[in-house]
Formats: sequence, structure tokens, C-alpha cells
Amino acid sequence: MSKFKIDNRTLTLLSAQVNLSETFSHTLRSTPQRVALPFRLKVERNQVDSTFTVELGSERHTLTLPHGTKTHLKLADFIEEIANGPIDPTAELPPQLHAERQYGVFNAQQREQVFGLVCIGGFLDLDLGFELPIRLAVHRTRTRTGVTVVMSIGVKSPRTKCFIVCGTDVEMYGKICESITHLAALATPAAHAA
Repeated sequence: MSKFKIDNRTLTLLSAQVNLSETFSHTLRSTPQRVALPFRLKVERNQVDSTFTVELGSERHTLTLPHGTKTHLKLADFIEEIANGPIDPTAELPPQLHAERQYGVFNAQQREQVFGLVCIGGFLDLDLGFELPIRLAVHRTRTRTGVTVVMSIGVKSPRTKCFIVCGTDVEMYGKICESITHLAALATPAAHAA
């Protein structure tokens, strides 16, 4: 069974389209083979809620949601569930729903690992909720109180930062954490950032 996913461009379009009353055409694509699956979305916006009708081939599915900031994400989950079939609760790793994703969450344990890299140098993959981790490499020099930092996210066209930080371990740690937060903000899909 191929897994169809809504891409970031379509998510951004859905974000605007949930606020309109109109019929829209979209295409879902499967990940490995890039098989296209066209569908139509009819939006009927009311005072307190919106009714969405998804037409996929000869099937027609309807969903009514109250207006909110995550309406387009809940709609995206609904469309993916229609295309892929219901989610299997017995699966080892169930897919994460769009409406429940949190991007750029930089927790205390990850901050401790980064501080360890500042002190001794090394390499680390930080999972901040994106499809790919932020890769962080820190080169520590012993002759001078400074580190060289290279961090990136992505494979095909990665977002990369490379810089040198000098100062105490705490000062360098603060600047690196700030840079990680900036890179996470850049990598957050536009539809989720709103």
C-alpha cells in the first residue's frame, strides 16, 4: 500500500482555502513512486464552522469543523486518512497527525547534549519534530577558547549554518542554542508556523 502525503505547498494552500467558500482541485503524491492521486475539495464556510467535502474518484466524504487555527491541519489529516485508509492502531510507529505535530521543540535533554558538545566537541543529530534531524557538528580547539560549528537540516537542498564562536563555555552554548532555534524556525513548514 502506497502512502500518500500532503506536501507543504498544499498545506499552505489549505490554510487559506479553509477560510473561503469554493471548490478546489489538489493532487496527493505517494512518497517512493510519486504516484499522483487527484481530489476535489469543496468548502462551505458558515458563521461558526465549515463543512468540507472531499471527492476522491467516485467517493465523497464530508467533515464539519469549527473555525480555529488548526482547522487546515485537521482537514489534511482527514484527507490523508481517506487516501491511505484508516490508521492501524497496532502499527509500531503510527504516523504523526498534522494537527498534533510540534516543530522546533528543543527540550532540556537535548540542551544538555549540546552543552556536552561545546565542552568536548563532537557530532549530534537533534530530533526537533521535523522529518529529518538537525545535524550538529562542533569542533573544539584546545589552544583557544572557541568552537567551530556546522549545522544543517535537509538532504536535497539543505539549510546549513557554519560559524565560529568564542568565549566561555556558557556563552558559546547560548549562541549555539540560539542558532539552533533560528534554524528550526527556518525549517518549520509555513502552514505550521502560522
